[in-house]
Amino acid sequence: MDVHNQHPSHDSKQAEVVVIMVPFPCYSHLNQVLQFSCLISSYNIPVHYACSATHVHQAKLRFNGTNRLSFAQIHFHEFPTPPFLSPPPDPNAPCKFPSHLQPSFEASLHLRDPMAQLLHKISPIAKRVVVVHDVLMAYVVQDTATIPNTETYTFNPTCTFSSFFDGWQMMGKPFQLDEPQELPSLEGCYTSEVLNFFTLQTDFLKSTSGTIINSCRSIEGTYIDLSKEVQVDKNKKIWAVGPLNTGAVDDGRNSNHQHKCLEWLDKKAPKSVLYVSFGTTTSLTNQQIKELAIGLEQSRQKFIWVLRDADKGDIFADLQEGVVPSSTIAEAVKKLMASREGEEIRKRAEELGGATRKAVEEGGVSQMELDSFIAHITR
Repeated sequence: MDVHNQHPSHDSKQAEVVVIMVPFPCYSHLNQVLQFSCLISSYNIPVHYACSATHVHQAKLRFNGTNRLSFAQIHFHEFPTPPFLSPPPDPNAPCKFPSHLQPSFEASLHLRDPMAQLLHKISPIAKRVVVVHDVLMAYVVQDTATIPNTETYTFNPTCTFSSFFDGWQMMGKPFQLDEPQELPSLEGCYTSEVLNFFTLQTDFLKSTSGTIINSCRSIEGTYIDLSKEVQVDKNKKIWAVGPLNTGAVDDGRNSNHQHKCLEWLDKKAPKSVLYVSFGTTTSLTNQQIKELAIGLEQSRQKFIWVLRDADKGDIFADLQEGVVPSSTIAEAVKKLMASREGEEIRKRAEELGGATRKAVEEGGVSQMELDSFIAHITR
C-alpha cells in the first residue's frame, strides 16, 4: 500500500531521478535509512521509503525530527508480510545476538514480490530509478537486474571498523593486517540462522553500483579505505556521508510534554552527567541489571540510564558473556567522570564529536561525499 499517494507520479513529466529506499526491519537500520531519505529529499529528488507496514509505522513513530520528516514529503509504501512470530527477548540466551528477531528477518524475504511490483510501477515515470537498499535487503531487491533504467546502491548502517573486521574475519583473514589489541573473535557472536541469512544476501550484492555508509572519513578513513578490500568488487565507489542524525531534534523542550529527566538534566552542570544506554536490541539479565545499578550508585556520579527490554520483531504485537561486577562498573564510571585520565577520555570524545559535526557542515568531508553521490546519481 502506498499511503502517501496511490499513484507515485511527480507532475505529468517524467522525473529525471527517483530514489527508492529499502531499509532492513530492525529499528537502528530503519531510522538511519529514514534519516538518509530526508537528506536525499532535500536535493528535490523524489524519495520512496518501502518496507513492511509495521516497520514503516515503527520508523515514523520514533523518528526524532517530526518537522524535518514532514518537510521532506517522503512517499511511504507499506508492504504486507505474512504473520511472523514475535517472541520476547531472552536475556539468558547463550548467544547474545538478538535471535528473537529472526522470524521478522525471515519474513522480510517475502518483500521481494511487492518490491518488484513497486519497481515496475515507478520505472516508467523516471529516466533513472536509484535503489538504495540496506546491505541485508539485497535478496529483496534482486529484480532490479531485470529493469534497464534501475541501479542499486548498498547502504551499510554499522560502524566501518566493526563491519570491516567482521567481513575480514568471515573471509578467513585473507590478507595480513595489524590487528588492534584484544580484537574479539566472531565466535559466539551470531547464530547459524542469522549467518545463513547474511550468506543469502551475498550473491545479490555483486550487481550493486556502490556503497553508502553512515560514517565519516575524519574518524574512520583508514577502515573506509580498507573496507574496499573485502568488497566483492574492489573498484566500486564508497560514499561516507555520516553521521546522519545531527539535525535538530524535537525533544519537547518547547511544549508541555517535556520528559522529567530533561528538566532534571537542565539543572545539572555541563558535562557532569553520564548517559547509559545499550540500544534497541540488547536485554540485560536481572543479575547484570543489579550489578550495573550497584556500580552506578557506588560511583557517586550523576547519571541517566535508559533501562528497557530489547525490541520485539513487531513492537506493536502486544499493546556482554557473564556479569561485570558492580565494583568494576563503579571504578570505570569514577575513572571516566572524576579522574585526570577520564578528563582526557572525555576531551578526546569531545574532539571526535566536533570532527563529526564539521564533517556534515557545508564544505565538510561528509557533506562533500553526499554532494558527490547526488552528482553521481543525477549525472
